[in-house]
Amino acid sequence: MDRCRAGGNRRPAPPGSRPLAARLARINPEQFFVFTQERPEVRLRADGERDIHWPKSEFFASNPGDGRDGLLLFCGPEPHQRWRTYTKAFLDVAERCGVRRIVSLGALLAGAPHTRPIRVTGRCTDPAWRSVLEAWGIYRRPTYEGPTGISTIVLDTAERRGISHLGLMGQAPHYLQNNENPAAIHALLTYVARLLHLSPDMSHFAEAIQEFRTQCDREVARNRATREHVQQLEQQYDAAAGEEQQPLPGGALDSEKLMQDLQDFLRGQREGGGEAGGRDGVEPPTPGFTSGGMSN
Repeated sequence: MDRCRAGGNRRPAPPGSRPLAARLARINPEQFFVFTQERPEVRLRADGERDIHWPKSEFFASNPGDGRDGLLLFCGPEPHQRWRTYTKAFLDVAERCGVRRIVSLGALLAGAPHTRPIRVTGRCTDPAWRSVLEAWGIYRRPTYEGPTGISTIVLDTAERRGISHLGLMGQAPHYLQNNENPAAIHALLTYVARLLHLSPDMSHFAEAIQEFRTQCDREVARNRATREHVQQLEQQYDAAAGEEQQPLPGGALDSEKLMQDLQDFLRGQREGGGEAGGRDGVEPPTPGFTSGGMSN
């Protein structure tokens, strides 16, 4: 569930940059969306004519070409109906592209002030990735019970198909429900880039984050009750920060070494006749595509 559009919206690329991924496939929205709820948009072209843009659920492929795993990116809103059919279509494309791991990005509304760094938590089925998340201090075992979103359905079905998955969630201010949050997007991409050993150009985020926070400050300043509420959230955030440290990845932690050590251990278990997959039967990462950027 992506409540602040942190995982799925595509931001414009910096001027002069080349596309990082090419469109590969799309899911026809006709049978999955109620267009009175997810309405198409009318936009003007440079020549003054109008185009209609329908809700898009698209796949993009990126292959670094240097021996590393490629990326299959997906972006799309949560469908309104036929979730099982939608999930099957999604995973069929993933399997045809050789996807072995899925990374899901999103955000939830929480008691988090916009004046503080975004907290990110993660969950996963891959033991190697879990070791990394635990070392970063962001791993959380799922404890939620109740209504759920399409991402949970997709990831649960993916696991049944033998595809491991990891989900990262940013905590966005609950009093800014309809705003795209560049700070949350930046925080999530920072973790993903470190985890997948990527080096994306994120220099354009600094200006967007500053503009976003300035706009939030102006809105909050208009209402005394909101100001006092934000101050209370800041106090709670600072008090909790003193008890639990959550550094952004980028320090001395070598996530590649952690994953290699675990794979060496599992290889030794196989050679010794042990159960390599452990209790859950999860195998170490294998070459192929990693699917990321899924949000709903």
